[in-house]
Amino acid sequence: MKKFSNKKRVAKMVGFGIIAISLITTVFMFLWNWLMPVIFGLTTISFFQSLGLLVMSKIIFSGANKPSFRQREKAMMRKEKFMHQMKKRKFEMKEEETDLTDSKE
Repeated sequence: MKKFSNKKRVAKMVGFGIIAISLITTVFMFLWNWLMPVIFGLTTISFFQSLGLLVMSKIIFSGANKPSFRQREKAMMRKEKFMHQMKKRKFEMKEEETDLTDSKE
């Protein structure tokens, strides 16, 4: 079996994403149209209204909690810089310690 090129892999991932989003939206729409008119007396919704509700709920309930890619990248760089500084300080302290022990002898 041949390995897929990156373009084919990306095309498959995009296709799978579209199918998955469509399936989730359709299930949400059917559940809404089955339950909400009976329980709460609301009207039925279309596919695109269902998609809009899902996007809106994603924005409202989880949009503010996740840092952006750029924020995660900056945090990672700060952590690496801090770790580098700590290693440097540790090395300098060891050098000072060896200098002190050498001078005592």
